[in-house]
Amino acid sequence: MLTRTAPRPPHPRRGPARAARGAPLLLTLAGVVLLALGELAAGIVLAVLGVALVAAAARLGDPHRLAGAVGGRPAASPDDARLLNLVDGLCVASGLAMPEVRVLEDEAANAVVLGSSHEHAVLVVTSGLVAALDRIELEGVLAHELAHLRRGDTAVAADATRAMALLARIWSQTPLVVMRLAGATREAGADLAAVRVTRYPPGLGAALDKLATRPTRPAALDPVTARLTAPLWCAPLAEGQPPTPVRGALAVAERAAMLHEL
Repeated sequence: MLTRTAPRPPHPRRGPARAARGAPLLLTLAGVVLLALGELAAGIVLAVLGVALVAAAARLGDPHRLAGAVGGRPAASPDDARLLNLVDGLCVASGLAMPEVRVLEDEAANAVVLGSSHEHAVLVVTSGLVAALDRIELEGVLAHELAHLRRGDTAVAADATRAMALLARIWSQTPLVVMRLAGATREAGADLAAVRVTRYPPGLGAALDKLATRPTRPAALDPVTARLTAPLWCAPLAEGQPPTPVRGALAVAERAAMLHEL
């Protein structure tokens, strides 16, 4: 693994997620315009509705609220030494601040990083993942999650979850929209970014081989949290699997095969 400090992460990419998130703001603006034109009743209704939607989406889709809903305990016990040592070393190699690391006690093998910036991120790793992988494989998965921070993926994903937060309660297709807003190629891109840091593609490839044959959905996730975070896990949850192929979105087994070719 590299030990030198890499350049600071680039600014988060802007994309469709920001446009989707702006819809309630446009509703608020329309209300203000109507008020200025003297349409008092309609203006007040639109403005209040827009403000309410902005506030509700910001709260429900906030990445730190989602991290709390995912759950997990702080990684602070002696049993977490290997995990913390790997995260610390990868952060040094990637030029990242150490995220908050949590362990979710669940037999499923998976990991997800959530946050609006790399300075304020939460990395959740299931106990099943730690138990299933050896040190090199675990390093590959952790490098994958930290790559999302360095690439600015988490900021884009935060916009996507805020944009879709209100619909997640009632619309089963929410995960697919979150995937498209956050970027259909984000997981494959993070795989390639991860192995540029570890310099060992077989490590992550072997980890993904294991994830492809194991349960990856934490049992305690509520439906709304599962829908909003489904495409953001290292092994996307079942809710985030498209019924038809989406260009650039590779299944876990396909990502593993790609890494084995490197």
